[in-house]
Amino acid sequence: MEIALQIIYSQFDEKIGPYTYVFYPKEVSKYTRSSVSSMTIDLFTYSKKISDELIIMSFPQAKKKGLVKLLEWKDPTRRGGRREATLTILFEEKDDSILYKYKDDIEEQINEFLKDFLPLVKKYGEKDILRDNLKKFHNNIQTFLLKLSSRELQFADSSKQFPKTQEQSTKTDFAFKTIIIGDPGVGKTSMVLQFTDKAFRRSYIPTIGANITEKNIYLQNASFQMILWDLAGQSKFQKIRSLYYNGAQCIIIVFDLTNTESFENVKNWYSDVKSSFNNFNELEIVMCGNKCDLEEEIKISQEEALSLATELNIGYLETSARIGKNIDKIFDDMIKDMISKGIIEI
Repeated sequence: MEIALQIIYSQFDEKIGPYTYVFYPKEVSKYTRSSVSSMTIDLFTYSKKISDELIIMSFPQAKKKGLVKLLEWKDPTRRGGRREATLTILFEEKDDSILYKYKDDIEEQINEFLKDFLPLVKKYGEKDILRDNLKKFHNNIQTFLLKLSSRELQFADSSKQFPKTQEQSTKTDFAFKTIIIGDPGVGKTSMVLQFTDKAFRRSYIPTIGANITEKNIYLQNASFQMILWDLAGQSKFQKIRSLYYNGAQCIIIVFDLTNTESFENVKNWYSDVKSSFNNFNELEIVMCGNKCDLEEEIKISQEEALSLATELNIGYLETSARIGKNIDKIFDDMIKDMISKGIIEI
């Protein structure tokens, strides 16, 4: 089994724009290199301050997905006094589950690699030397992923060998209806997309009524089916929205950290839920301040949000649907909290 990876290091040049500085392996096409460099360097235009988080992107032109690290450092020889660059690991869609699952582990390896690689770049190191470094990094990442992939296959094979045990474990699995609510445009649908497909929708397309998706996650040797109801935030859907509440066990109230009004409306959404459930005290509720990657535009401080969460006696997380920050953690934390409260018995 082989996990096909391609690594592209790109930079921005004031004369020629985004371009590929060095890449590996040599089979990466010029078209792929060009489109990846252009798309990743373009990310710098969306925020004055770049994120340290590893970004997940889709590259439809190259029919690939990628993990992207944004890089910048001071350079007095450049206009604006800084240099912008990106490191991209391209992979095929068939391997996305292993890449997504171990994204944090891969990011650690990337950061270690950059400790030696970036100083060479800053010294205008020869491309042959940089390419050799990329080759070693490519081999290390591929070896690492192959071990993880092999471990996943062994786990899958072992469960097939014991069908009775598998049947018994299925009986102990759990399913939870989770509703996601909040003002229009706060990023509810993008959060669901990031959680289920590791995608991000930049353009705003309003939800009509409700979108229903699901995803299975695994914690503490048990599987949990999260059935997600992404509900429309527009007031015209208020009457039918309450019908969708029925049977929910988990509630996610989302507001936009860059939008004061959406934060002020959290109490209204909370009251709407409280008046709609007879078993309100049994619900697992968390509030999410989305778009935390837009640091220069944030209007709601963490102190304000935590104060409201304490007042309402609910959990709070700052999230980013764009870069995936804390999206998985929302659901993991809700399940862990239900286990600790005894609502779930494993």
